[in-house]
Amino acid sequence: MESLTTLFDEAPSASGGLGEPLRALYGGDLALPRGGPRERAYCYANFVTSLDGIVSFELPKRETGKEVSGGSEIDHVVMGILRSLADAVIWGSKTYRAARRFVPTPAAIWSPGAAEFATQRAALGLTDAPIAVIVTQSGDIPLDGAALRAAEQPAIIATTTTGAAHIGELASDLANTTVWDFGASVTPSALLARLWAERGVATALHEGGSALLGAFLADHALDELFVTRAPQMIGRSADQPRPGLVEGVAFSPETAPWARLLSLKRGGSYLFARYAFTRQEA
Repeated sequence: MESLTTLFDEAPSASGGLGEPLRALYGGDLALPRGGPRERAYCYANFVTSLDGIVSFELPKRETGKEVSGGSEIDHVVMGILRSLADAVIWGSKTYRAARRFVPTPAAIWSPGAAEFATQRAALGLTDAPIAVIVTQSGDIPLDGAALRAAEQPAIIATTTTGAAHIGELASDLANTTVWDFGASVTPSALLARLWAERGVATALHEGGSALLGAFLADHALDELFVTRAPQMIGRSADQPRPGLVEGVAFSPETAPWARLLSLKRGGSYLFARYAFTRQEA
């Protein structure tokens, strides 16, 4: 498989970069800060969008980013590399439902790299599997997903008092899952702070969805964004609205977050961009 070609790279240096096999695939090194501002996990997101900024076809059983990326292997490689650096992977309830057959481990997205991913995580002192963090305000989620049922997969359901009551004793038979009650609302900054304080999570990877990304941006809780631009147009209409990269929040010209391009890579006709957000106090 052809590796990425680096077109531009001004990413700041950080300790704990990639091992040689993954560095060769990624077309250079990649390291992330271990911990974010204000004693919380450093949060970076990874999405794939079409040329017109769509992240899902929103069709039954065809809701995931795989449809947008066309199943691109190099996109899966990048997704696996980003997971290999994470202490935790965060999914909103809709993303969890769409991916409920899977666990958020690097090898689950790109199995040929299983050995390299395991070596990478060991070199960083990370556990075998990142913690799966499912965010649900209502608690109305199916509890049969692999991320909650696999004995070797640690998981946290981050929810409200109402959501925790809805889940109730149903979570008691889950192998390695904890329910966190955040009171009236699960806010991104509170979630990242608790992951840091109670689980030692220094790096948290946000994998969707769009509404949850909007909440993180509005709460000034997103440090970086990795976005794959797939070379296709998807479109939307009144009867098929389809989500863009950010949903559920509309910024004004004064409040719209700005980002700095850190790197740009190419894999065939796909572009892989990395951005850092200017840190602002909430």
